[in-house]
Amino acid sequence: MKKILSFVMFFAFILVFMIPISASAATVYTGGLLDGVKGSHQSGSAFINYYTKITDNDEKTSDILYGPGESSGNAVVFTLNNANIAGIRLKADGAVTVRFLDVNDKVVFTSTSLARDGSYIAKTLNGINKISIVNDTAGVYVRVFEFNVYPATVAPLNLAATAGDSTVTLTWNSVEGATGYNIKRSTTPGGPYTTVANNVYGSPYVDTTVSNGTTYYYVVTAIGTTGESNNSNEASATPVTPPPSGRAILVVTLNTGLEKEFDLSMSEVNAFIAWYEGKAAGTGSASYAIDKHDNNKGPFKNRKDYIIFDKILTYQVNEYTTVQQ
Repeated sequence: MKKILSFVMFFAFILVFMIPISASAATVYTGGLLDGVKGSHQSGSAFINYYTKITDNDEKTSDILYGPGESSGNAVVFTLNNANIAGIRLKADGAVTVRFLDVNDKVVFTSTSLARDGSYIAKTLNGINKISIVNDTAGVYVRVFEFNVYPATVAPLNLAATAGDSTVTLTWNSVEGATGYNIKRSTTPGGPYTTVANNVYGSPYVDTTVSNGTTYYYVVTAIGTTGESNNSNEASATPVTPPPSGRAILVVTLNTGLEKEFDLSMSEVNAFIAWYEGKAAGTGSASYAIDKHDNNKGPFKNRKDYIIFDKILTYQVNEYTTVQQ
């Protein structure tokens, strides 16, 4: 019995250690200017060509920075090209000094107290050409696990707006690294703007919450690792009701009792109505020419009926929809 109990306890012990323990999600360091970029160790003013493992998005790898005077190097240096930075992430097990330098090797910003837990640190730095991470503590080595800097999200370019029937279609150039876009609108040039759509996938975007005859002014912003960009250029459009595309039988009854029928497009019908109402108000010509179109019988270039305003008793519009063959 003791042997059986011992076996059961041993088996339970094995199971406990075989069951994986869930861990919190690791910080993602990608999306920055240093993704996979190799840096060089530096000891004093000399570079020693050791490449780092601190830009590989893997917290299990690390690079050791020894103290000042150590031949193995107490700094790691990255070279950029006039970069504009909006944020920083650092994962290390000890204090380090991080310096940001411009094209003339002038220090733009330095810090000995950056958070070292991988959290995102918002910091705007422009014109950066070099970054150094330095261990200034003698006799102590520091392991740096991950480091990256992130660009400011760029505003979309070339926003254009095209009006439709109760719609406005927006197009713009995509922004590298953007995860989505915000659409903002105003009825006043220059804003203020109201966000009408959040985190849309990309261009084009069709705004269907507009009214015909109203001019709308739009800007678009990009969403990226470092937040929301500035506004794009402004673009405007005025949605309109399209001209009628159907057809109608226009029946004109003359004061003699004669009825004349014409198969016309709605734009032609509306033009006739506009002439009639204008003449009734005292303006316009005394007659109106109506094209007979397919009723052009004989060797004629065209045939038109001229309707005299004073002879019209009534007219009737019988609109219909053509069937596509």
